[in-house]
Amino acid sequence: MSNQKSRGRAVNTTTKKSSSGIYYIVIAVVALLGIGAVVYSQMSGGGSSTSASGVEGAVPLPRDSSIPMGQTDDGRYYLGNADAPITLVEYADFQCPGCAYYATSVSSKFQRDYVLTGKVRVIYQDFPLSSHANAIPAAVAARCAGEQGMLSFWQMHDMIFLNQRQWSGLPKDKVAGQFLTYAKQINLDTEAFSQCVAVPEVERKVREFQKDSLGLNLPGTPSFAVNGEVLDMSSAQTIEDMDVIVRNRIDSLQP
Repeated sequence: MSNQKSRGRAVNTTTKKSSSGIYYIVIAVVALLGIGAVVYSQMSGGGSSTSASGVEGAVPLPRDSSIPMGQTDDGRYYLGNADAPITLVEYADFQCPGCAYYATSVSSKFQRDYVLTGKVRVIYQDFPLSSHANAIPAAVAARCAGEQGMLSFWQMHDMIFLNQRQWSGLPKDKVAGQFLTYAKQINLDTEAFSQCVAVPEVERKVREFQKDSLGLNLPGTPSFAVNGEVLDMSSAQTIEDMDVIVRNRIDSLQP
């Protein structure tokens, strides 16, 4: 993959299999994400008003505060007990539609079943693809939110994925303002946030994780590794299929 143009996975969210084995994302999934954003927007009062920097997005539901959160020595954010017996690394791109679907529709149940129970620690690793112009700015925004607390990282993570269709096509001179609006919506210190995104070291850190991910020859995003072993997702036709593969591998390691 490091010798080819990077691309995100496009996957079905139904159980129908394609004969070619290639992942596709259906229009219905995109519509579903849009509908979900509208529903959350109506609940939170967002989605219609504007600020000096951008259009307000839908606000995700609060995270379960009982799930431990932390940061690895190399700067990656994680959920779960630091000493959990199993570590799952999620390689993801904030602009990847499949990653957004996983984050908004699949991951919460996995976290209830495996992370909240203390079985698994989940590490989020940035893998912005070169084909996604706004993936690195999105990763920088999430990391700068994290500078204001672990929970703030995950709140921005959720905000960015939930509102992916709102910002993914924006020009570079607009997307920064959009993320600033999200920061305001989740009650961050917007001055500190703006100062952080302007620091070159933050983007360099994102690019380090991008380089590390490319070195693994991952087929796309999202990809997963359990205890250092990258899982073979070639048989998966849907994001749900991928979740099953992850769960089966973790279950096989249980005593």
